[in-house]
Amino acid sequence: MTLPARFLPLMMLFLLSASPALAGDADWQLDIMPAKDVKPGMKGIGKTVFAGETVESFGVEVLDVVKGFYPQQDLFIVRLLGEQAERNGVVSGMSGSPVYLEGKLAGALAMRFGDFQKEAIAGVMPIEAMMRASGYEHQRTPAPAAPKRMGANYLRAVLIGTADALWQQVLATAVPVSAHLSPARQIETPLVLGGFSSQAIAALQPFLSDLGWVPVAGGGSAASGEAVSATLMPGEAVSQVFISGDLSMEMIGTVTAVDRNKVLAFGHSLFNIGPTRMPMARTHILATIPSLIGSSKLGKSVGIVGTFRQDRLSGIYGELGEMPVWIPVEIGLKTPGGEKEFQLRMASDPAFNNLMPFFLRSALYQALVTGKMGADPSTVRLQYEMRLGDGDTLRIKDFISYEERLGFMGAGSEVAEAADLVAMSTGAVLVNDFKTPEILSLRVLAEIVPGESLARIQEIRQDHLKVQPGDSLQLLFTLRRSDGEEIEIRQDVHVPHYLQARRLTVIAGGAAALTMQEMQSNPDKYRPRSFAQLRHILNNRRQADALYIQIREAAPGIAVLGEEMASLPPSILGVMSGKGSERSLHERVLREWSIPTPCEVVGIKRITVRIAQPLKPNRAANRSVPVTPISEW
Repeated sequence: MTLPARFLPLMMLFLLSASPALAGDADWQLDIMPAKDVKPGMKGIGKTVFAGETVESFGVEVLDVVKGFYPQQDLFIVRLLGEQAERNGVVSGMSGSPVYLEGKLAGALAMRFGDFQKEAIAGVMPIEAMMRASGYEHQRTPAPAAPKRMGANYLRAVLIGTADALWQQVLATAVPVSAHLSPARQIETPLVLGGFSSQAIAALQPFLSDLGWVPVAGGGSAASGEAVSATLMPGEAVSQVFISGDLSMEMIGTVTAVDRNKVLAFGHSLFNIGPTRMPMARTHILATIPSLIGSSKLGKSVGIVGTFRQDRLSGIYGELGEMPVWIPVEIGLKTPGGEKEFQLRMASDPAFNNLMPFFLRSALYQALVTGKMGADPSTVRLQYEMRLGDGDTLRIKDFISYEERLGFMGAGSEVAEAADLVAMSTGAVLVNDFKTPEILSLRVLAEIVPGESLARIQEIRQDHLKVQPGDSLQLLFTLRRSDGEEIEIRQDVHVPHYLQARRLTVIAGGAAALTMQEMQSNPDKYRPRSFAQLRHILNNRRQADALYIQIREAAPGIAVLGEEMASLPPSILGVMSGKGSERSLHERVLREWSIPTPCEVVGIKRITVRIAQPLKPNRAANRSVPVTPISEW
């Protein structure tokens, strides 16, 4: 029996609390108060940072102990006391704040209860449960693989475009249970976006709110890729960093305990993902913003101090001094206002392969918007290079113009699509079924030109309604820009001297439209069976600033694992059909042209050309038909 996703966190906590082999308590040298000794009415203190880097104390009173709040695990309900508690309540970013009773560490702030609280009431995760997270280091398992279906979704989006629903799928796989399903929930974690505009943050809000993340503006990250003095103290602010540099994205919490090089923080999971290797940074709190809806800390990381190693339901475990792995990201912009460069670092962790493209996309979008500096229509010429660990470099180019759309970013859809393409290409490499070389660096070059440059295919005209085999056919393709200007493209087509069918089909389309049609008729063609095939698909992706013309002939056949076999004799078709891996075909591509244009081409059109007196088929003739292989397009 398969458990629904919403029950998995409870089951994982049950296993965590019930397995003595993973307890990890013996690894710690902390003076703790066991959960069995906590009683209602006890008073103590908690520690956290409200501003700067100074740890402040606040009062704590135990209201009650909820036995079995989780399977075989209790939860303490406490009231926060003091001036800061009265002003701010339970603050997003206080997750992990240590709670001491009778001078002993009892646990960490982890939960809040409802919205618009009149009193600062919080739930405390017992310290024993948090300490068990380190026990998983003794038998560290490989990072969990991202859902394979997401790799196919990423690749599909690279080829034919994306939409809001795809990012919602990506985030849903990261945190499958909404943070707002229960009035008792984890204290929201601030996702601090350094260098982001208010419009960009507002656009991200719908994607992040249901995950228990509070997106807030913050200063650019001062955390470099190099480790600073590897020290932390209980109550200090700490961040898990996703993107660092000129733009930053990081989640802020509080340090619960430090023992030699070992660190416990947050008091709850961020993703409940298990083994990780994410950057851990000391953090400066810019301010604590009081709010009746929910107060939140603003901050920025100031230095990498180590790596988070475990993301478990009861808290986050990390180690000081261990360097995380980064992927350098260089963004170069050329605009009428001048040239700009952004230097970023993206955390590299196999456990986050599915999610990191979303963070990369968000940062790249903001960088492009900064270069554009306005919502007026524009066109982006994009070049993207991904340097791989096997010595190869994957290169993708495209031309993306403005088109009025409803969707993720509204105005500025062209820079959103450029950011999507980079992120989706990265996702396709990170998430797949193959042994993939590591990504060493990313480089994005974008030229932003004012004005729309988009054309839609209007019609195809031919100079003859009927042609003889071996004749030439002249075709006229008309594209119309949004301002009404028409672009005419002529193409001479040599009709093969031998054809089996009485008709040819001429198809003219933009890159996405033509690829989508092929994916519908032969989806296996774009389902790679090795990383080499995936690399080939990405490197040979059609570009938007070209008109693609295909000449097709009606010819019954089949496609096996994406390989098209047309004009097969009936006896062969009968033998090969019914094997389970084939798909029927009704036509084959005789030739394809790619004609550069000054616009992004959208839409697709087709016409039929009659062939006079086609010759009878024979094997020799079949072998002589000149079909251009896909690899030579």
